[in-house]
Amino acid sequence: MCSKNSAAKLYNLIEKTKPHTLFNSVLADFEGKCVTCALKKKQPMSTVPDRLKYLRKHMEDNGIEACIIPTDDVHQSEYVSPHFKYRAYLSGFSGSAGVLVVAKDAAGLWTDSRYYLQAEKQLSGSGITMYGTTLPETPSIEKWLLDHKYKSIGFDGEVYAAGKAMTLVSTLEKEGCRIDSNYKSYQAVWPDRPALPDDKIYVYGEQYAGESFHSKLEEVRRRLHQAKADTLPVSGLDDIAWLFNLRGNDVMYNPVGLCFALIQDHRVCLFADRGKLTDEAISYLTANNVELHPYDGLPGEIRRLPASARIFIDRMRINYAIYSSIPAGCTIIEGIMPVTDMKSVKNSTELSGYKEAILKDGVTLLRLWRWFEDIVMNGGQTDEYAIAEQLINTRLSDSGCMGESFEPIVSFNSNGAIVHYSPSPETSAKIHKNGILLIDSGGQYIEGTTDITRTYSLYEGDTTPEEYLKDYALVLKGNIALAESIFPANTRGSVIDAFTRQFMWKAGINYGHGTGHGIGHFLNVHEGPQSIRMEENPVTIKPGMVMSDEPGIYKAGKYGIRVENMIHCVEKFHTDFGCFLGFETLTLFPLDRKSIDPQYYTKEEIDWINNYQARTYEALAPLVTPEECSWLKDKTQPILK
Repeated sequence: MCSKNSAAKLYNLIEKTKPHTLFNSVLADFEGKCVTCALKKKQPMSTVPDRLKYLRKHMEDNGIEACIIPTDDVHQSEYVSPHFKYRAYLSGFSGSAGVLVVAKDAAGLWTDSRYYLQAEKQLSGSGITMYGTTLPETPSIEKWLLDHKYKSIGFDGEVYAAGKAMTLVSTLEKEGCRIDSNYKSYQAVWPDRPALPDDKIYVYGEQYAGESFHSKLEEVRRRLHQAKADTLPVSGLDDIAWLFNLRGNDVMYNPVGLCFALIQDHRVCLFADRGKLTDEAISYLTANNVELHPYDGLPGEIRRLPASARIFIDRMRINYAIYSSIPAGCTIIEGIMPVTDMKSVKNSTELSGYKEAILKDGVTLLRLWRWFEDIVMNGGQTDEYAIAEQLINTRLSDSGCMGESFEPIVSFNSNGAIVHYSPSPETSAKIHKNGILLIDSGGQYIEGTTDITRTYSLYEGDTTPEEYLKDYALVLKGNIALAESIFPANTRGSVIDAFTRQFMWKAGINYGHGTGHGIGHFLNVHEGPQSIRMEENPVTIKPGMVMSDEPGIYKAGKYGIRVENMIHCVEKFHTDFGCFLGFETLTLFPLDRKSIDPQYYTKEEIDWINNYQARTYEALAPLVTPEECSWLKDKTQPILK
């Protein structure tokens, strides 16, 4: 029989995060049942080559030479519910980013550098070639299709972002290709497709949100008028959750519910089946004059708009099928979704919530670190997967924790070089002395969302390898440089990204992922529209934005190093030259002293490290036991230069 903790872990991983009261009621149903064993008995219907064969037969029957399957759901979500994991089902690749193209005589999967090693492993023997999107020799999907001379292309416009689909269609049609944007092969190829999730959407209290739905709606309408628009379809699940002060449980790791919205001058519509809403949510929405419509009703409402309608569209935040339903004659005004932009700047209540969640998370990680260090350094046995299990069980012991904010990355030695590696019982590496352990994790707390990475040296005494200490220094120096950076208002993230990378570049080293992403408030751990990365993004960094600071170095066959803190953009000072901004570091958890060799740091950097460690001790010490406090004191002792 499974233990209660095992059931909790399984439920969290297979389902999604839940309000604690709901979680406990569901957890009770697991008692006395070995759900792990039951799930293991469920075998897949076929192999990946078999599934591709079924798809190709369906394509042939429908006159399609190549079809494109993105990762997205109908809301362009990063993480999607099992109902929408068609790309993963067809390819066997489980990463959160990638586009699969299956043609009559070839197949390819395009993904970014976070997943190169993972994709190569998971695609082995599938007949699918991996294409790295950041590699100069990689052709675009359009070029690949044209080079192979495929003339009939199919994709499902409901799961394709309008902006990407429009580029695809325009490029291919110019070359004489026939495009079917309503090509759906799910029923024929995926007979046991999971149903849409049926969990409840509930009200997220204003005491946590910090602003009422009515206040947010007024600002959305003000911005629409400023853009000379009167109609706004909203598709992003986190946008809707934030705007309406609602949360849900439909997507693993993201506390959101499946719904659409339509904002107009005279009405507000929420498209969610009534059975999906709690009684409190129905009463709340009714009191706020929100019309309730079926989940699939948005395209029909858009088709009924008059030709005089002026519709605001964010091409990357709405699917092609919805975009295509806009009547001819309507004026389309394009830009960044107003809700997305508003959501990125946090209010004082949200910022206070982050800080409370970070303290809770700090206690969780302290107890985890003590646990695995005690086992490993005393000659005991554990592995990556066991640490991941211990992590979620420890987090869920806090009544305010609703689950994890993403699948934890627990990677030892060479597995650390796989940027988004996730351990499984079958592949989990044993943890032992004399190695490097990377843990990247986050929690969904009712007060806010967390995201933190620490890399640990498990070497005894002074035996940590010099190469690792030098590389760790390059990472931590970059982390500090971003945290301490000062820049003028209206600066783009691509500019300050260089502050972080400068130390690695001088050593001929780089990393393929971004340095910083927005972090939602009890919402998606990856949030836009802002970013700090090499690629150009016109969105400027504004006071109130909460982001990650996470440079890294990854050496195949050796280790991965990443140090990640959450940071908050603040005004620093004003001069005759304008307003200058910087960051406040929010995350409070010790850096690994064994990984820090002072010879590679300036005095100012050592001072920053020591101040950070002291601030961490001061914040966490009152929250832990005397024994834990003593351990924390040792971990935060000053580094001597």
